[in-house]
Amino acid sequence: MESSNTLLGKALVDAWRSGKVLGATDAKRLAPKTDQTAYSIQREVGEALGWFANAKPKAWKVGGTLQRPTASPIADQHMVKGPFSMAYSERHTMIGIEVELAIQLNSPLPHGSTLSDAYNAAGSVMAAIEICDVRAECWQELPDTFLLADHQMNRCLILGEAVKNGWKPYYANSSVSIKSNKRDIKGKQLRHPLDDPLSLIPWLAKHAASQYPPGLQAGDIITTGTWAGIFEAHPGEIVKASFSDIGEVGLSVEQ
Repeated sequence: MESSNTLLGKALVDAWRSGKVLGATDAKRLAPKTDQTAYSIQREVGEALGWFANAKPKAWKVGGTLQRPTASPIADQHMVKGPFSMAYSERHTMIGIEVELAIQLNSPLPHGSTLSDAYNAAGSVMAAIEICDVRAECWQELPDTFLLADHQMNRCLILGEAVKNGWKPYYANSSVSIKSNKRDIKGKQLRHPLDDPLSLIPWLAKHAASQYPPGLQAGDIITTGTWAGIFEAHPGEIVKASFSDIGEVGLSVEQ
């Protein structure tokens, strides 16, 4: 009998290939018991779909808390330059928007790297929008481990304007403006949930080395977590996000 882990990996691969989604009941039943099992499913899905040139990711997302950091590699073809257009019909269950800052490394960050090492390795800093999607219904009801196995809800990373003078501590307090042609986006705390957006990168360096040796390399891109929670975009909507001192990034959702 196949393990539920293998069954979930196959189900996620099928969802990516077919566009069909898992029902909430199946997603809950197949959800991994641990984060480590979820990471093994991430690898299984990425390998089956041929997501990474030379079998190594070029981009990562990191999030969670200092007590429970989490991460996911981002498929090579899911990293694009903004402004970007996506048809609403391309989603599995939603087009979720997370406004973030991303960095591109100018030197490797091996296992054992410190926060100071992360500062020194950061080259470009970019405004970014992560498009989130889930390969199962009723995502808000699903276990965290299912969402983690499903590549932490990643669908696409849009990279916008950048500065190339490294990471500056004051970027943590950058002001953020999010505009939509369809609505007023208000009531969100427009700042990173951690005091330092790079604070989880030393953990990521260890994690990436364990999953895809030798780990983080020069040229890799890391997106560091949402400044405005997650909100869903709708057909015909144009979203633009701008970080002071850094730049703008945009997404258009086609009908």
